[in-house]
Amino acid sequence: MRTRIVVTVVAGFLGLAVAVPALSSPPKAVNLIATPRVKAMLRAAFLLKHHQYSQRRVKGPLKGTTYYGRFGVSAYAFSVFSVPRTGTTDQPELFKRPVGGIFRDLGDTGGEICKRDVPLALIKVWRLKPSSPGCYTAP
Repeated sequence: MRTRIVVTVVAGFLGLAVAVPALSSPPKAVNLIATPRVKAMLRAAFLLKHHQYSQRRVKGPLKGTTYYGRFGVSAYAFSVFSVPRTGTTDQPELFKRPVGGIFRDLGDTGGEICKRDVPLALIKVWRLKPSSPGCYTAP
């Protein structure tokens, strides 16, 4: 009986060893197209977080301001919205979702996308310009 347990444990370790190389391959940053559907999802996430604004008075995502991409199992996006009284102050707004899931609004960025919030590989794919240590802005 002890021999069977050892064989099972060894076989389990060997199976894990075979699976590890596939899991250890580094994630790849991919720039994606922000389709009208994606932009509608971003708007819905924005309105859910900022329910104090009338939907009719919120503009956005504003044309030409949306960046969207994937890194590993997460999708990231940022876009600019204009709201009553403050306009586009502190924008863009940052979003994240599991691939295939729904976007969550992480809040306004204060004007910069930082590598503490978005993987640097994705920032590079988007060709953002350095603005302060560890942070970037859209060209």
